Amino acid sequence: MKSAILLFAGALLFLSACTCKKPATEAEAPAPHAPASSGAARSTGVLTTAHTSHGCPYLVEADVDGAKVLLIPIGLDEKYLKDGTKLSFTYRPSRASSGECHEGQPAILEEVSVVP
Repeated sequence: MKSAILLFAGALLFLSACTCKKPATEAEAPAPHAPASSGAARSTGVLTTAHTSHGCPYLVEADVDGAKVLLIPIGLDEKYLKDGTKLSFTYRPSRASSGECHEGQPAILEEVSVVP
C-alpha cells in the first residue's frame, strides 16, 4: 500500500515538473522581428543566387535594423525569384525546414514590393 502511494506521489511530482515553463534567460536571443501584422518595420534586401553551391537556391541579403542578415525566403512568389531583385518587405521567422541550406534563417516575407 505504501509503495502504491509513493509511486503515485512520484508520478505527480514528475508530471508537475514537466509542465512548468522555464524562465527566460539572458542567453536566449530575442526574436529577430515581429510579425507584419503588428506593425513591424520594413526591411530592404537583395535576392541572390550567390550561395547555390551551399545548397541555397535563393537567399535575401537583408539590412535589418542596421545589421546584415541572410534570409531563406519561404513561399516567396516566383515573380520575385530573380538574382539581383531589390525588395522591400516585412518578415517573420519560420520553423520550416531549410533543406540543404545552412547559410541563413528561414523567413516568411510579407508585404513584398520591388524597389526600383
